Amino acid sequence: MSSELAFLPASRGTLLLLRRRLELVKRGKEVLQMRRDQLVKEVFAIMDELKKLAEAEKRYLEAARRVTQLRMSRGEHDFESIASLVRPPEIEIVIVSRQGVPVPEARIISEPDYSRVADPEYREALENLWEAMKTMILVANRELEVEKLCQQLQYINRVVNSLEKNLIPKLEDALRRIEEHVSEEEIEEFVRIKLVSEG
Repeated sequence: MSSELAFLPASRGTLLLLRRRLELVKRGKEVLQMRRDQLVKEVFAIMDELKKLAEAEKRYLEAARRVTQLRMSRGEHDFESIASLVRPPEIEIVIVSRQGVPVPEARIISEPDYSRVADPEYREALENLWEAMKTMILVANRELEVEKLCQQLQYINRVVNSLEKNLIPKLEDALRRIEEHVSEEEIEEFVRIKLVSEG
């Protein structure tokens, strides 16, 4: 676009075209800045939510440790026998829109079925592990959401910076140059008419 601006003819039509273009670019920049502010608010809201979930990893590790202890104390054969009785959960990945940004999200379709596990100690340990896993899935979803929103923020920042540092100054320079040229032509025309009318 900058090379195009250098060769624009100096006329009133060009002046109007450049003014409209500059106004459009400035409005676009304002819209992008508002969008950026929305995304920043959303990211901070998610970060606050993630702080509340800080204990999730600790709970998960404790639950996993308990299952590991049972596995070691009862033996591998016993553990595999119990594990074969559990119907695993169904989880699918869907794409959802967060503030207009596509984000992959893990959704639990069905929970694990422990109904065939008769051993109360194993059942309690597995249920605790699953509850901790559900929270970890939620944490992972939110962390991925922050990552995708931040990628969008980076893109918007690059565009806004490009508009502020490159396109808007170039449009303003071209506008100023053409305004000066048109103004000089108008003065010359006025002087010519004045001389003709007096002569």
